[in-house]
Amino acid sequence: MIAKAIAIIDDEVDLVNLFHEALEKNGFKVCTFIDSIQAFNTLEKKIQEYRLILSDFRMPNLNGYELCTKLTQLNPELEVILMSAYDSLECDTSKFTIIKKPILIAQLLQIVRDILARENTHTIKVKCKHKHTQIQGHL
Repeated sequence: MIAKAIAIIDDEVDLVNLFHEALEKNGFKVCTFIDSIQAFNTLEKKIQEYRLILSDFRMPNLNGYELCTKLTQLNPELEVILMSAYDSLECDTSKFTIIKKPILIAQLLQIVRDILARENTHTIKVKCKHKHTQIQGHL
């Protein structure tokens, strides 16, 4: 199976480059965008190839919340991290992970690992001597 990618979307070029380098050095396949409209137009065609979207909340044209809401409608299994320098956001963010900028690279990497590990944990029912037992593990 081909590893799925992480998309980084932020209008701050330096931040996109920093996150891209850090994630790629840690073994993740990464695709970056500095324009949310371009990101949507590209990602909607290949949304099944992505596991995680890391997006800034405030961007021109299409904000991160609108972008990620549209993308998760196309792929409900997609994980989303929204980043913001603001303490409060004017929308329902309960279905997304929210992180406050600035963030240390080590913290970002841990959050990404935790989310992707959670995504790979599934409950499997195994029949053992006529009883059902639930086993959790990584696939």
